[in-house]
Order: sequence, then C-alpha cells, then structure tokens
Amino acid sequence: MATVADIEPASLTITPGTAEQFTLTLRNEGDDVEAYRLTAIDDAADLIVIEPDTVLVHPGDTGTAVATMQLAHSGNWAVGEMVVRFRVVPAGNPDDFLVLEAIATIQSFSDVAAVLSPPALEGRRGASTRISVTNAGNAHADADLAVSAGNLELTIDRPRVALPAGSTQEVGLRVHARGVLWRGDPEQHDFTVTVTPEGQPSATLEGTFRQLPLLPGWTFIAAIVAAAVIGLGVFIGMAVLLWNGLTGIARPVATTEAATGTPTPTPTAEPVSVVTELTAPAEPDTAAGSVVATVAVDAADAPQDALVAVAVTWPDQLALAGDSCLGWLDASTDELQPPGSPGLVRPGDQCLIDPGALRSEADLEFTVPPEGFSGTVSAKPTRLVSVDDSRVSEVDPGISPSFAERVEIATDAPPYWMQVEAYRPDPESTTRQYVMAVHRSLDANSDDARFAFRISAPDFVEPPNLFGAFLQNGAGACVSVEDDVCVVDFPVDVPPGEQGSGRWVGGALETQWIFVPIRVPTGESVAGLISLEAVGITEGDEELDEGLVPPATGPLVLGADVFPVDVEFDPASAAAGDEVQATVELTAAIFDDRSAAEDGSRLIEVKFDWSDRIDLTDDPIGCATYDARERVCTLDAPADGELPDIELTFSVDDDATFDGTDHADLLAKASVLTYPPEDERDLTGGADVPGGWPIRWDATEIQPLDFVFG
Repeated sequence: MATVADIEPASLTITPGTAEQFTLTLRNEGDDVEAYRLTAIDDAADLIVIEPDTVLVHPGDTGTAVATMQLAHSGNWAVGEMVVRFRVVPAGNPDDFLVLEAIATIQSFSDVAAVLSPPALEGRRGASTRISVTNAGNAHADADLAVSAGNLELTIDRPRVALPAGSTQEVGLRVHARGVLWRGDPEQHDFTVTVTPEGQPSATLEGTFRQLPLLPGWTFIAAIVAAAVIGLGVFIGMAVLLWNGLTGIARPVATTEAATGTPTPTPTAEPVSVVTELTAPAEPDTAAGSVVATVAVDAADAPQDALVAVAVTWPDQLALAGDSCLGWLDASTDELQPPGSPGLVRPGDQCLIDPGALRSEADLEFTVPPEGFSGTVSAKPTRLVSVDDSRVSEVDPGISPSFAERVEIATDAPPYWMQVEAYRPDPESTTRQYVMAVHRSLDANSDDARFAFRISAPDFVEPPNLFGAFLQNGAGACVSVEDDVCVVDFPVDVPPGEQGSGRWVGGALETQWIFVPIRVPTGESVAGLISLEAVGITEGDEELDEGLVPPATGPLVLGADVFPVDVEFDPASAAAGDEVQATVELTAAIFDDRSAAEDGSRLIEVKFDWSDRIDLTDDPIGCATYDARERVCTLDAPADGELPDIELTFSVDDDATFDGTDHADLLAKASVLTYPPEDERDLTGGADVPGGWPIRWDATEIQPLDFVFG
C-alpha cells in the first residue's frame, strides 16, 4: 500500500455544546502525486467537518487535515464512547482506500431550567400554580426548591426533585392569603420560587397573587338601599293587614296552575375519573438485560366495553421489547397497532387497557443498555375509546384531566458487558469483519483479569475463525482458543507505550476491541444474529460469576440490498450555475422476495444532507412529507411493496471555485425496521424483537458530484 495514515489523538473527550479536533496525517509512499479525499463515515458523519477535505501530497511527503467534531448542546447525547471513523480515498486508486478509527467519549452535563405556570394568580383567599423543572442535559440532576413571600402562606408539594436526563418534573404550589379582604380594591402580593440545581447557579422565579375582596365595593350602598326597601315593604304590609281587619274584607287564596310545556333539562354526564399507577422494580436485574414496568388504571365509572388509552413515553436508550396492552394507537396517525408488535411502537403512542378486566393493567418490557442506565418512563391517560373491527372511536363523556405518572428506571453497570458491531460490511465480500467489544467497570481495586466468551453465528455462515481474531494494534486477540470460546486479557499497570490494544484508563485496560472475521456465502438473502455469551471471568485469584454479564447480539444480514439506498446524479458532473437531478432509490426489504418480508421491514424516513456548494431548488418529489429545516423525507407505507424513487433538483453555486479536485456530496440515510426471520410466521411480520436486536437498520449512501469548469 502506497499510503500511510494516522490519527491523533486516538481518543478524546467531548461535552455536548463544545467542539474537539482530530488531526489526520497522510504520507504518500508512492511515486506519483496523490490527491486524498477525506470523509467522516458511520454514526459521526453528520457531526464532523474536515478542513481541507481533499489533501494533495507529493511522493515522500506528508499532508494533514483537521477534523472538527461538534455536538449540539442537547440532552440527546448518551454518555459513553462513540467510534469515529474516517475514510481516506486516493483519487488515483479509489479501491485502495483506508479507514482511520478513533474513540470520542461523550461527557455528562446537566442543564436545569424552571418555569412558573402560571406566574400571575388571582383569587379571594388562594390559588394554585405549578413549577415545571426541566433537565435538558444528558446526566441525572437534583434540584432544591424554596419559596418565600411576605403576606402569603405558600405550600409546596416537595422541596427537592430528581431529574433524570431529558426529563421534566412538575411540583404543585398553593398560595393562600393570611387575612381576609372584605371589601375595597384588590391587593397584589408578590412571591418568589428559588430553584437551586446541584452544581449550577440558582434561578429565581417571580410570581404574583392578586387578592380579590369578598364583597365588591358597591355592596355597602346596595345593602342600605335593600334595607330601606325591606322596611318600606314591611310598613305597607302591616297597613294592608290592619285595613282588612277593620273593614272585614276577605280575600280569596290565590292558587297557582301547574306549569306546562317546560321540559326539565337533562344533566350532562360528568367526565370519568381515571387513576393511573406506574410501577417498576427498584433494583432491576442487570444480567437480565430488560426491565418490566406496569401501568395500572382504575376507572370504575367508565362505560361498558370502553378502553382507557394511556400515552406512554420512554427515553431513546430503552427499547420496547414486549407488552401486554390490548393494542396501541399511533400518536401521530391514530392508527391501531395490533398487540405483539413492539417494533412498530414509538414513545408517545397510547397503550389500550380494559378498566373492567380482572387485571386492569399492562406490562411493558424494555431492554436496557448493558453499560447501565438511568431514565424516566411516564404514563398519562388521554381518553376513553372503543374498538370495533379495527375502527377506533372516542367514547363519551371522556375523562377528567390528570397528570402523568412517572417512574425512574435505573440499572448499574455490571462488572463486565459486551457488544457486537459490524465493521465496514461489504455486500460483495465473502468475509464480514465484526468487532466484539468487551467492557470492564474499573475501580481502585481492579486487578489483572481474563475474560472468556463464546461466539455463536447462524448456520448459514462458517464458524468464526477465532485464531484469526486480532486487536486494534494488529496483535492476536485470543490468548487461548477452545472450540468457539476466546479468552482475552485485561491487564493493569501497563506502560503507555504498550497501550495499543483497546481503551486504557489510568494505565488499566477498560475496553478490549476484538476484530473477528466471519466467512459468509454470496448470492443469498438471509438474516440472523451474532451472539456473545460470557463463560468465565478471573480477576487475580478470584473467580467471578459470569452469569452477571448480560449476553450481547448483533445483526448479520446478507443480500444484495444490505444497504437499501442508492444515490445517482444526472449528469454526474456539472459547471457553475447548472442544474442537476439526483435520484434516490430505496428498497424496503432485505430479501429478494420482497413480498414475503415487507411486513417485517418498514421504511421510516430518509434524511438528506449535502455540501454548501449546491442548493436544493424545490422540495423533493416522492416524499409524503418533507421537513426542510431537518432535511427529512417521510414516505407512506407502500401498498404494493414498491417504494417510489425520490427525486431532487440541485443548482451549482455560481461562485464555486475549481482547484482540480472540487466536488459536492449528497448523503441519503434511510432508517428501516427489521426483524430476525426464523420461520414462516416471522417472515409475515409476526417476529418478536429480542433484546439487543436493533429495531432500526440505518443505511447510508454518499454520492459525489464533480464540478467541471472551462
């Protein structure tokens, strides 16, 4: 190979809202001048800008480029490691490309804000408001609440709130006047709420209470007039009685005829009160890899055959693997999803529960990240519905307003955990390279360790060649191999110069990356799982229980449409000011027989991105909806199994300059739901999603548009 490439640093830490840089160094050991095109690929592709993205290097010389990675100030970034990869493509020999790899560790941060809703209150004796406290960070935070006022009594539901990442907690506040204002003008009282998050400055919320008099100002005059009228009436009545007594005139007693023709109004039915309870284990079993939350409803006054729709939300780090709901209502379309289809359910969808059943509750099973997790699941009843032959209709009189119930789910990281990741899958290659990552939780007492794991592959591939497994530094990975079991070392106190086989923290090995080649057949369209199982752990002289380590799985998908996205420009090159057409072809299924798998695979969305030197002239053709700000195209589910091509029209900037290697890129990233097929029922969409199986299969294609000038 005529190119030598390196990346510095090999690992770095980054906090959302900041930017960090990698330096890519290229050395041309060939005989000709070479232009290298540099691109970020995989998960970090949208987060990195490379300057320059094309490096011209003479024979024997080196060239450098700076890759800036920037994360938005958002709580959507999970704390932990992200593998960052760069593709180095020599223009003279594009097939002889290199991939550089580094690790970016995303740091935790908290960003707590609060709001008083409403801030202005009004009443004769008191009123209520709510304090909404939001943690927009990616780490757990706690906040203390304090209230103060002069002539008011303030009652707060709780003085401290726990805020999982990306969550909002609401705290009730009751304002009560110390004295009674009988009459006169309204009086205004000020009060403050101080929110103090741990590690952040305090925030002060200001509110007002406008106390109204019990008696309006005109009541005193009205009382005098009323007393005079009453006194006059009494005087006249006494005079009439006296006159009648003196004259002996008797008056007949008046009778009142029954009123007719005025119907009695029918009282309106009151909304049904629904009480919701959400529970989860306080200490989930980490090795199980999942946790079950239970939603219970109590609606004694609900009409017969009415179902309670409960909106359930959960963090992105959790995946719904199973449930006992009677069905789900899609939050955006209100379509009914049948029970047993967790892969089609998204946070915010509504679980249907029968309040008249003996067990008026539903279990929700979530898979949790193996490295530990802390987050909040919420459940809120929204309405009463009835279902008749898949048709959903609302049931009167509805339900009374209620607040969402929340439960925090937290799991600790086990002493070891594993993950499986496909590395540069090439549909045409007979060898797939997989990364088996074994992670270790370090502490001050950590000792040298050995970890043994078994790797299992589907029957349609050859057994993994563990003797050919290697580490990041190219050394053999397994210190010993027995059948399908590999044993790896986890040393401590190793000199920095020898720390090249994984991720090191303070001289101790925290993560071991093991690259395993797997030979696969060609010309087939099949899918299965690569599985890892811990079979033995030794730390120093102590044997640890391997049952504490959850298993890990990853997808192995073969076929011509492993990445179901194809992007083409027409024409393939353009000059400044020209218009070009781009066509994006999508394949909904991962099998040649699309009709057999179309129910088991479903396209969700396609996200586009392109270089600054080309501009989209109009919304893409073929999208059901298009978000211009996010550049996201959504498609309707195809009725005949065929997805429409998406067509985009771009114009090349007039001021684009030509330096011999100028071009623009168009990226299309599609997200597809997939299931592992095992039998005929699975192929028709009935498969369950096991823990660890990615319910979204993301596929990315990048196509360059070359610029031609002169």
